Amino acid sequence: MNRRAPWIWAALVAPLWIVMILCTHWEPVVRDGWPNLNWHTTHAVDLHSTWRLLLDGWLGSNPRLGQTVTTLLYAPGPYHVIITPLFELALFYSMTAIVLGRWPSVRRADDALVFATSTAVFMLCTPQLGPMLFYRPFMGNYLFGLLVNLAWLVPYRFHVEAARAGRWWQAPLLFVLGVLAGTCNEHTGPAFLALGLGAIVWSRREKHGLRAWMITGLVGLAAGWLLLILAPGHDARYGGLAKQAGLVGRILERSIGENLITVTILALFMAWSVPWILLAIVSRGAARPEPMPARTKYVLGALALAGILTTFVLLGSPKLGRRLYVHSVALASMGLTGAVVAQLVAPWAKKAAAALAVVVLVYVEVRCLVTYACVGPVGERRLATLRAAAPGASVTVPAFPVPANNWFVGDEAPSFEYVIAMFGLSRVEAAP
Repeated sequence: MNRRAPWIWAALVAPLWIVMILCTHWEPVVRDGWPNLNWHTTHAVDLHSTWRLLLDGWLGSNPRLGQTVTTLLYAPGPYHVIITPLFELALFYSMTAIVLGRWPSVRRADDALVFATSTAVFMLCTPQLGPMLFYRPFMGNYLFGLLVNLAWLVPYRFHVEAARAGRWWQAPLLFVLGVLAGTCNEHTGPAFLALGLGAIVWSRREKHGLRAWMITGLVGLAAGWLLLILAPGHDARYGGLAKQAGLVGRILERSIGENLITVTILALFMAWSVPWILLAIVSRGAARPEPMPARTKYVLGALALAGILTTFVLLGSPKLGRRLYVHSVALASMGLTGAVVAQLVAPWAKKAAAALAVVVLVYVEVRCLVTYACVGPVGERRLATLRAAAPGASVTVPAFPVPANNWFVGDEAPSFEYVIAMFGLSRVEAAP
C-alpha cells in the first residue's frame, strides 16, 4: 500500500466533485430543459407517473431510457445537484475499472494515475464537454446511457482479466442490466454487443468456460436495443424524420464528403490526446518496458475498434451532431489510456503523465466554474421574470453573458416559442 495514495485520490476526486456540484447548481433552464421542467407542474414524481413517462416516451416521444432520467432530474429540490455528480464520478470510476480490468483501489497511486489520465483524455477530447456534463438533456440522454453500458461491460472485462465462477443471480441481473443498456442509445448497441461477444470468444479460447450470465447479458442488450430501434416513438421524434428513410437511404442521401467527415471527425476530436501519445513514445524509447500481454492488447484494441464502430453506426442516424461522439470518445480514451500507462515505467514518466492530467483537469474545472458562475444567476433572473409575468404579457429577459461554446449549450434556438406557450405570454425576447 502507498500511504500517500488515499491523499492523491482525494486531491483528484474532491475538487472534481465540488466543481460538479456547483455547476449543476448553477445550470440554467434552456432549450430542451423547458418541456422537462414543465412536466413537473402537472405531475408528481412517483412510481406510476415515472412508468407513464417511460411508456409515453417509448410510444410517442423520445424512447430512450435516458430521456426519462432527464425529466426526473428536473424535479424540484436538490436531486439534480446530488445525483448528477455521482453519476459522472461513477462514469469516470467505471472507465478506470475497464482499463485496469478490476476495481480501482484508493490504496494504489498507480490506479489514481489511470483515473486521472482516462478522465483527462476524455474531458479534453469530448466535444461540447460543458453541456455534456451539466445540461441535463445531454447528460441524461448520453452520459447516463454511457454509464449504464459501461456498468454492463464491467463483468465481461473482469472475466477476461481473471476468470471467476459465476453466481446464479448474475444471469437475471445481467439480463435486466442489458435491457436497460440497450434502451439508452441507438448507435451504441452494436459496439457493446461486439465487446461482449469478444469477451465470450476470448473466454472460450483461453478455456475459461462459458457462464450463463454472459449469454443472458448479451440477449438482454440485444433485446433492449431492438426495443429502442423499433419504438413507435421514433414516428414522432424530429417530425418523424427517423422513419422517412431507411438505414441505407440515409447514407446514400448524404454526399461522400459528408459521410467521410462523419467517420473521420473522431480522429480530430482524439487529436487532443497527442501529448499523451508523445509521452508514451518517449517513455518507451527510454525505459524499454516489457511487452504488453496478449490479453491486454486484445482488450485495448477491442475498445478502440468499438469506438470506431460506434462512429460508423452514426452514418445511419437521421440527425448528426457533435454530442453523438461522446461514446466513441469514451471508448477510444479507455483504449488509449491503457496503452499509454503501460509505457510509463520510469518514475519521471509517471510524474509527467500525472502533471499533464492535473493541468487538464484544473483547466476544465476552472472553465466550468467561470462559465456556470456567469450563466447561473442570469438563468435564475430569467426564470423569476417569466414566473412573475402576467398572462399575455410581452417579456424581455436578460441575455446570457456567454455564447454557445464548448462549455455552455447557449441560448434558446431558434426562438422562445415553447417558453411563450408554457407561461402563457404573448412574446419573449432576450435583452441585447
